[in-house]
Amino acid sequence: MHRALHGERLVYVRGGRGHAVYAFPGAPACVTRTVDAHLTDGHLPRTDVTCGN
Repeated sequence: MHRALHGERLVYVRGGRGHAVYAFPGAPACVTRTVDAHLTDGHLPRTDVTCGN
């Protein structure tokens, strides 16, 4: 699915299980920063993002 969404980015949590960790208690700060930047000002990172767990 990620490959089909041209121009978007994947935010991957190393060692994570499932998906949709944004806004959940204990979500990695890296995820929150990346998603907040996109939601508030449309910023996309240059490449996909890998966050620690």
